[in-house]
Amino acid sequence: MFAYLLTVFAFYTALFAPLIASISVKLSQISSAGDKALDLGAILAPGAFAALIAAPIFGALSDRTRSRVGRRKLWIIFGCVVMGMGLALMATGTGLVALGAGWLLVQIGANAALAATNALLPDLVPEHQRGKVSALMGIALSLALLAGPYLTQFTAHDNLLMFLAPWAICPVAIILLFGAFKDKPAGQMSPFGLADLGRTFWVNPMRYPDFGWAFLSRFLVFMGVAYFLTYQFFFLSDQLKLNEAEALKALGLSQLITTVVTVTFTLLSGWLSDRIGRRKPVVLVAGLLVALGLLVIGTSTTITQFLIGAAIYGVGQGVYFAVDMALVAAVLPNPEDTAKDLGVFNIASAFPQTVAPVIAPVFLSIGAVAGGNLPAVFIAGAIFAIVGAFAVMPIRKTR
Repeated sequence: MFAYLLTVFAFYTALFAPLIASISVKLSQISSAGDKALDLGAILAPGAFAALIAAPIFGALSDRTRSRVGRRKLWIIFGCVVMGMGLALMATGTGLVALGAGWLLVQIGANAALAATNALLPDLVPEHQRGKVSALMGIALSLALLAGPYLTQFTAHDNLLMFLAPWAICPVAIILLFGAFKDKPAGQMSPFGLADLGRTFWVNPMRYPDFGWAFLSRFLVFMGVAYFLTYQFFFLSDQLKLNEAEALKALGLSQLITTVVTVTFTLLSGWLSDRIGRRKPVVLVAGLLVALGLLVIGTSTTITQFLIGAAIYGVGQGVYFAVDMALVAAVLPNPEDTAKDLGVFNIASAFPQTVAPVIAPVFLSIGAVAGGNLPAVFIAGAIFAIVGAFAVMPIRKTR
């Protein structure tokens, strides 16, 4: 479990460091002040679309891989290598095209690796322990959210170091993981051809309504999460008027507070959810707390208020991370297609990264504010999270 959680932490650190900090820092070097927020959306959207496609495809391929080393390990290695290539391109590129192409590779690699890694949860962990393990995965993710921006404070002077240092732990974690469990090749399954490509991205919500409601809930909550992760730096620098060094320091403090609160409430919520045997009420409360935190941030006029909002958001995030994967595992349609179905479900996490920056200009343009109406972006994220919180209520397969 240590090796598994370290691998989850490593991949998310490599993914979140550029998403939260590194891309924004580099955009401050190559974009004009008024275009930074719009350029960020132009860079993130294609990569997120690639993630949308990659997750279910690589999940289906992982389910069917009959390699002697097993069905998961091959794709974890592949994802690690492709991520490294994309990050190197982003570090050395000098324009928006290079940044966008690099981020696209990063997203493909990350989703190939995570599709296989996430499938180890239902592969290896029994139902009665999934709440605890899901909570530990949430902690690993939370620590990754802290580690990325924290490292960026010390590596921002060198672009290559800034992008690649967070990725460096991935090969080490993979070596430890591969020595910790025996991966089995896939059993006899139907071949995966072009005719199956469309079905790779689809789980019928009419036939599996619980899966559909869980998908909708995560999609809407992650719309709020996407705005929190991607627009913090610009809110601090443009809305609260901090210089780059001050904004990075405040961003690191925000992530520290969020992480401490998230980890605390992840542990408590995972234990409580297993104890009471209920998932839906916990997810509902989590989504509402995420929304409240975003509202406080969106109306912030001081760093103190911003950090209070980040703390409230962290409580909601911690509760959500603790129970979300356990709820998802309970509503998966087919045990033979675990990685594929998790890949489809991952669209609910990845698609907001495409949609959020694409529709952000609608909110940024409200009131014709110089540099964009950043408060409106966070308030919109809060509204999405509120609707997403209530979307779990019709689920019947789990309480």
